Amino acid sequence: MNPRIEISFYNLIQINPVNTVYGIGRTLLASSTLITLLANSPDVLFPQTIQVVEAPVSPLVGMSLFNLLVDHLVIAKLLAIISLITVIIGIYPRYTGILHWYVAFSFFSACKVIDGGDHANSVLTLMIVPLTLLDNRKWHWKSPKQETNPPILQNTIAWSFVMLIRVQVSIIYLHAAVGKTGVKEWLDGTAVYYWFTHHYHGAAEWLKPIVVRTTSLPYIVTTISWGTIVLEFLLFACLFLSPKDPRRKIFLVLGIGFHLAIVLVHGLVSFYLVMCAALVLYLSNYSSAYIFLENKSLKTWILSRLS
Repeated sequence: MNPRIEISFYNLIQINPVNTVYGIGRTLLASSTLITLLANSPDVLFPQTIQVVEAPVSPLVGMSLFNLLVDHLVIAKLLAIISLITVIIGIYPRYTGILHWYVAFSFFSACKVIDGGDHANSVLTLMIVPLTLLDNRKWHWKSPKQETNPPILQNTIAWSFVMLIRVQVSIIYLHAAVGKTGVKEWLDGTAVYYWFTHHYHGAAEWLKPIVVRTTSLPYIVTTISWGTIVLEFLLFACLFLSPKDPRRKIFLVLGIGFHLAIVLVHGLVSFYLVMCAALVLYLSNYSSAYIFLENKSLKTWILSRLS
């Protein structure tokens, strides 16, 4: 093995990635599903009239929460909401990790109005489960103990799944970018105009006059269309950056800003939260305590104001 790679790997496994970084990711993923459940009635999300005429579901899908309680969807929704709130609070991640995946999978497999964010949510929550099983903290906002002799095997397993998550998220952006290159409107730079002015998926009515006027300018609509493809390719390429490369932070901010712009135009809040979670899990530096949450003086200041 290359000595530099060997040293980097050795330094990496000295660090426990099961910290507040992945806690933020879990919270964002759970918040996405929670918002959708709170904002919609069971009849909208799980219409029984559709379920009756569809083909029989697979055994795994049949074990999902909303299929098991198909005649008591209000109760199923309440149980899911309680579970998601528990995940967001962050208590006992070792026990709530599998529960979180079960709720996310149940929602994705039974809901009739899902989007790509719900699919990514169910996959990412499954990939996070091994991290939660390695997490012996009482809540995921607490810093892991600094040990003199780090558990190398445990850290190696944890980092393996962090790397798998990073590969998964990078592929999401690669797939999105490559898919656009096969569409005429994306190649000629006009796709954003059609998306922004679409009668159903387009901008909100109050924003539409500004959007139509702006995207009617060729250089602006072309810049946004081609810039989207370039940014998605660059986000994929972040997979090859070193864990401590400062450019990760730059692309983390750019990615969150990119999805925020999508929210402002298309209103996909739940999708935004999922992609923010994906970006945090993908681009964050797990080796450093997460910013504000690990700042003891800041926590002390907040607690003093609340007391």
